[in-house]
Amino acid sequence: LGKEFPQDRGAYPMEDLEKIAEHYQGAGCTFLVAEDEKKIVGTCGVKREDSKTAILRRLFVDPSCRGKGVGTRLLKEALEFCRAQGFREVIIRTSSRMEQAIKLCCSLGFKEQGSWTLGEVTLVRYHLKLT
Repeated sequence: LGKEFPQDRGAYPMEDLEKIAEHYQGAGCTFLVAEDEKKIVGTCGVKREDSKTAILRRLFVDPSCRGKGVGTRLLKEALEFCRAQGFREVIIRTSSRMEQAIKLCCSLGFKEQGSWTLGEVTLVRYHLKLT
């Protein structure tokens, strides 16, 4: 994030990445990691918003691995986790600059639900109904 989208960094506090086990534990939470030869090349976190809704966070794929199915596999695995947990809806908030993540989410059925400006960053909310 810091290298590819430095202007968006302020919109994404890093506390959860500093203590992943603490922030992504418990019912309805998980943190998925994609590896290639023991190098982390992708991530996707799932957090419980409420009993019906999960939030996807930290959906990111190393630029050198994009277009190889890593993001699709991570996102599909996250959605399967959400279904198994009984969530009815999944949301993701992303910067409008993260065009590849938006394209990926939309390819799996996510629909735009609104946007807002935070400083110089435009954040967009997407949602997917699982039922």
